[in-house]
Amino acid sequence: MTAFLALVGPASGWLRTLPRPADLASAAGAAGEWLGHATLDPARVVLGREPTDEPAVDEDVLDARPAFGRIYATVGAVQAGATGLLSGVLGVGRWAPVVGLLGALGIDSLLTTATCVRAVSHVGASYGFAARTDEDRTAVLALVATTLGGAGEGDHRHLAGLVVMRLSVHRGPTELVRFVPAVGPVLDAALGAFLGARLLARVVDDAERHYRARYLSERTLAVA
Repeated sequence: MTAFLALVGPASGWLRTLPRPADLASAAGAAGEWLGHATLDPARVVLGREPTDEPAVDEDVLDARPAFGRIYATVGAVQAGATGLLSGVLGVGRWAPVVGLLGALGIDSLLTTATCVRAVSHVGASYGFAARTDEDRTAVLALVATTLGGAGEGDHRHLAGLVVMRLSVHRGPTELVRFVPAVGPVLDAALGAFLGARLLARVVDDAERHYRARYLSERTLAVA
């Protein structure tokens, strides 16, 4: 009994030093959020250069809308499908649960967070609301979190973790099909592509409604 306690004591201490799941989710969310902004505005985010002049918003911004929904739905489908296929192929056999978990909670959540953030920021910039400050970037995360079914409240770190955890729940159903013999990876990729496209379409749709209402509100105040 004494020997057992001697082993349990150091082991429990070691376990307490491991990062909590919430901390891992926040780190992955923050990395994905940075990547999303960096791919949309590399000069500002990566190089730290502030543009001397922002592009003007056309008067017909409400009429001539880019096809953001179709564009990002396609990106979401390709990304989720490729990630699902890769993790499915690499995870064939006894390593399937481990690789599936790492793929869903790690790479896929990070990349999907980046794509969602980029989509919302892209829509916002098209209305003249580019994410220039930390407050703007937190607001983008809050909008993504709300679309995913979470509460869009809290600081930047909390929202980043919330987005990743909600995405992990969203990705969960695809992990079950990988165990189907022979065709598991293909089914995983197909279902992942479908869910990815639907998710990004919903993210863009919510962003369009949000920024359109904000644009109309501010334009009305400016005219008045």
